[in-house]
Amino acid sequence: MEEKKVTPSIFTREATGLVKSISATDVFVFTLMVAGPIIFIPLGAIVLPGLYEGVNPSLLMLLILAIIVPFSYNIVCLTSMMPRAGGDYVFGSRVIAPQWGMIGSFMNLLSMITGSATIGISALQTYFAPSISTYFPKYGAGASLVYTPTDGFALNVLIIVVLYGIAIGSTKIWFYVLRAIAVFGLAMVAIFLGFLFLTPLSTITGNFNSQLATGFTFQGVETNATASGWASSSTATYVVWAGAIVFVLLFLAAPISAFFAGEIKNASRSMTIGMFGGSIFSWILAALGALGIISIFGYTFMSAFGYEDLINPTTVSLAKFGFAPLVLAVVGNPTLAFLIGMGFAFAALGFLAGGILPASRILFAWSFDRIIPQKFSSVNGRTGTPIFALVFLIVVVSIVAYISSFASTYFGPFLAFSVITVLAFLPNGITATLLPFLKKDMYKSAPSIVQKKIAGFPLLSLTGIIHSLAFGIVLALVFLYPSYAGTSTGTLGVGAVAVILLALVFAAVFYSISRAIRRRQGINLDQVFKQLPPE
Repeated sequence: MEEKKVTPSIFTREATGLVKSISATDVFVFTLMVAGPIIFIPLGAIVLPGLYEGVNPSLLMLLILAIIVPFSYNIVCLTSMMPRAGGDYVFGSRVIAPQWGMIGSFMNLLSMITGSATIGISALQTYFAPSISTYFPKYGAGASLVYTPTDGFALNVLIIVVLYGIAIGSTKIWFYVLRAIAVFGLAMVAIFLGFLFLTPLSTITGNFNSQLATGFTFQGVETNATASGWASSSTATYVVWAGAIVFVLLFLAAPISAFFAGEIKNASRSMTIGMFGGSIFSWILAALGALGIISIFGYTFMSAFGYEDLINPTTVSLAKFGFAPLVLAVVGNPTLAFLIGMGFAFAALGFLAGGILPASRILFAWSFDRIIPQKFSSVNGRTGTPIFALVFLIVVVSIVAYISSFASTYFGPFLAFSVITVLAFLPNGITATLLPFLKKDMYKSAPSIVQKKIAGFPLLSLTGIIHSLAFGIVLALVFLYPSYAGTSTGTLGVGAVAVILLALVFAAVFYSISRAIRRRQGINLDQVFKQLPPE
């Protein structure tokens, strides 16, 4: 008997089931949290002089702005033309090729999972515990439990479950929680900066000396660092500059609201106000705060302070250096300093929360196109959320959190997370560059913000070229010279490089494997990518 031949068919669905409930304000707040300018203020002030010695912080921030502006414009344009769940995946797969969309979205998903797994514990160890032990020493022993792998892991998973649980229950409530975190964090930053710029340096140094929260006087910090091998550097190689750019871009490049663009009301307007405007606002806040601290305390002091906090084994183990002693020196009052510390701590949790919706929508978009099982794109009729995808992420993120807690140090995964994030943003630059030429009909029918030209050349292509070159050159330097991408603590290890490269290879071949499986099932995935998915 002759075997019946299966003719591949196109899989289609009429609608996603997702609800358009996200406003421009929501996108702005989301961008503020994901860009992380609040937590960049203390980290940038300590890490840049401490790990990337010789890099001029002011010039660095101007270079970052020159990258962020075209980068953000590209995302606004791409989202305006293709406001769909999946963002980068949809952009790349519909403009260039399915494999191209998979690479960018997979690397973004990897960065979101890694970030969600590591940022919670870093918030506990960087802000919560030091604030308690510095401002209320009698409770320091209890706070120090977050440094133990078992307790740190348990608290980290609790945070993960709560934040993901809110996203499962209601997208609207999740955004309300994000707004509350943003308002509290901004209020505490405003109070801190007010004290920082209005308090005389003599008063700040006097507070630092009298409180001895680090165990050293203001001058003693530099003296001890020098005795331990620190030396202030006035120059930095171009590779160290590249490492510093990667570090800052982790906080200030925030295009991932595009991943839930199908749920944004009036996506073009909301992304222009919320994502582009939010990115510029975040840059201003980050530059004002981090450069303000470095300027007031002095670059040399902050370099020595960063060395003690991140590199010197005799002081790193004490966990007394960090942002808490600086806040106490600036404001003087332990209770107020504690509240400011909590503002930064909750902002760090907002940074963690930022990857939840985008990660689930990446899985949703892959599933909607039948690349992965259909279960991931099922939307609950009552909550309007992809519950299965979110629960799956809770499990995966918890596993990564376990590995991070028991099998590695904090800074190593964090640096790898930084590189993965920047690598994930590169493909959209090339997509933006080529779109006006590969998809002429789509470009001609796009909103006016997309069709702007300079001397007859599409602005989108010009900004795409800048975007691609900036990210490409920086990443090339980091990968070619991983051991020189920072100081000894900032080295991008061989293991991390291997994981990143393996992830890239996996992302490149994943679609081909899925395509072959679906073809055997009678589904032709090639045809899916000739049109935009329905909303």
